[in-house]
Amino acid sequence: MKLSNQRAIKTISLVALAIGAIYLFFVYYSTVCCLWFNEAPDRIIWSTTQKPWQIAVLAGYVLGATAVFSLCSAIEINILKGLKSGNLFPFKNFVLIILTAIMVGVTIFFKANVNDVMKGVECSVLDSNCIFVPLVIIVFGLLYKQASLAMEDSNLAI
Repeated sequence: MKLSNQRAIKTISLVALAIGAIYLFFVYYSTVCCLWFNEAPDRIIWSTTQKPWQIAVLAGYVLGATAVFSLCSAIEINILKGLKSGNLFPFKNFVLIILTAIMVGVTIFFKANVNDVMKGVECSVLDSNCIFVPLVIIVFGLLYKQASLAMEDSNLAI
């Protein structure tokens, strides 16, 4: 592989990780602000009957975003390691991509409910993105798997 292509992959990977880190910081910052620092009406309204659900939604959103960032970081690290070894599509990333798709769906579900939970609303929202976005990621994961298998076949043929 050309050195310029390797540099481009490294640069794009680092930019993707930086964007993910900025988003994760935003998630943490907005959660902390809605819990402690914002004034009404932006601050969370705790409901005695819905408090466990409110805590679950906020925790699920923060932990889900953290898990998605961690999984994406692991995928990027495997790609960067693969550049050194000559395997651009390590197969172990396929499992990480599927796990990321599941966590993205869960995180989108919790994110869709954060605003209602802050207001003390009792209903939950199942956004269509909870299903559509993970399916798109799974399709890309399947493409990645095929690229990994094709790369493995070409390495065996040489």
